[in-house]
Amino acid sequence: MKVRINVTPLSSGHAIRGVGMYTRFLSEALERQKGIEIFHSGLENQPTKVDVVHYPFFDLFFPTLPILKGTSTAVTIHDVIPLLFADHYPVGKKGTLGLAHQKLALKTVAAVITDSEVSKRDIITHLGVPAEKIHVVYLAANPFLHQISGKALIAASRKLHLPKRYILYVGDINYNKNLPQLIKALKFLPPELKLICVGKNFTPQPIPEWQAIEAQVALSNVGKQIVFMPQVLSDDYEALSAVYSGAVAYVQPSLYEGFGLPVLEAMRCGTPVVAARNSSLQEIGDEAVLFTGNTAEELAGSIEELLSFSNHQRVQLIKKASHWEQQFTWDKTAQQTIEVYKKML
Repeated sequence: MKVRINVTPLSSGHAIRGVGMYTRFLSEALERQKGIEIFHSGLENQPTKVDVVHYPFFDLFFPTLPILKGTSTAVTIHDVIPLLFADHYPVGKKGTLGLAHQKLALKTVAAVITDSEVSKRDIITHLGVPAEKIHVVYLAANPFLHQISGKALIAASRKLHLPKRYILYVGDINYNKNLPQLIKALKFLPPELKLICVGKNFTPQPIPEWQAIEAQVALSNVGKQIVFMPQVLSDDYEALSAVYSGAVAYVQPSLYEGFGLPVLEAMRCGTPVVAARNSSLQEIGDEAVLFTGNTAEELAGSIEELLSFSNHQRVQLIKKASHWEQQFTWDKTAQQTIEVYKKML
């Protein structure tokens, strides 16, 4: 079977974001499988004809998917969150036209791949794709992340100037991430406990999401408890491993997620997770996460509960999470993706 993957995200700003990482790790895992040849769009010495074309990305408001397709086509749609919170994701006339184009282009795809059962349901509801065309294929954590401990963690913590005791958030600052409530939660936690926020968008900028963060920091008077780390990028594996490993807890406060990769990444680094009880987070976290509500008070209460665990309780939760995370691998993702290709043909 010959498959051409559109690797546009690897040559854009998406390269170090979720879509770029997905494109890279999936492509590499597919190349390890037998009975399949992988070709990347835009490279020389490719066959003109392949069996399947796969677009590993889908922009809701920009025409990334061609309407006319000469080859059996699969597209990955990670989530439709901007359609669920439309008031907070204004798109304008161009975006509205883009969405109309994308919906039309979806009518002629052979298969849609998505990250969770929750996203499958949303795609059916908001994009009108028939259920039988949609295939759920779970993702996996970044395989280069790993737990760091002992002297190596002490050295890395000094190099990165990490506080002694901190909770962690990794990701973007979009409305659905619910960051103002996580910031407000610090009001109800010990002042010596810091919050580290990792992600390239944790830097002053004239957008509503950053303004909401700044306003909440001021309202809650917790500026001294927050450390923003936009310099630690998702392809800086050693630094990211250290930041995960040193945290007393990873917190995912989101109102909604299509998957929730940082939850698995924290588990991979031996860090217990507190997550909001909604959307795909329940699917991905299962019994290996301490679930909570998404208000500041609820988040703070669950963080305190985790911090009060005995050493035995904490070790047991970390073991359970490690065992759970190991079930998600990129080779499994690739094998299940190949099964979708086979069904298309």
